[in-house]
Amino acid sequence: MTQPSSGQVFQYIVGTKRPRRAIAGGVGVLLLLASIAFLLGFNVGLNAFGGGWILLALGIAGIAGIVGAGLGLTVGLLWLITLWWFVFPPLVGYLTGDWTGASRYVHPRMSAFAYGSARAELFGGLRYGVRLGLFFAVVPGSLAYAIGTTINWVRRRFLSHDT
Repeated sequence: MTQPSSGQVFQYIVGTKRPRRAIAGGVGVLLLLASIAFLLGFNVGLNAFGGGWILLALGIAGIAGIVGAGLGLTVGLLWLITLWWFVFPPLVGYLTGDWTGASRYVHPRMSAFAYGSARAELFGGLRYGVRLGLFFAVVPGSLAYAIGTTINWVRRRFLSHDT
């Protein structure tokens, strides 16, 4: 087995232009649509601990690995998704004044802990969104990206009909 060259390592970290744009654009559209749906009062799956959003984000990381969008972009986008998940609902509650401790404007948490004001909820969402978002983006996100990259490598190596 040969060691990857510095160009290959750079390729895995930065990715290629077209897949980078496609993944970043897709995440941007996803967050825009989720924001609009949330503002219109639809349930976008943020309550409980949002298993659907977690699986969606890991799926995005896997697809980014398959198409070669770059690990750096993938980690950044997963962090942005997680930050949105923790900050957007409390921000809307803070700006509209509709916030209550048990409303849809709280950030996800596992315990029954609640903040006493919309401002405290927003800052709590920022605090947890930054910390947990970075951890989620780096650890499980990198693993999902690596799995996607491995799938792409296996597909090219063993399923290629070019002999």
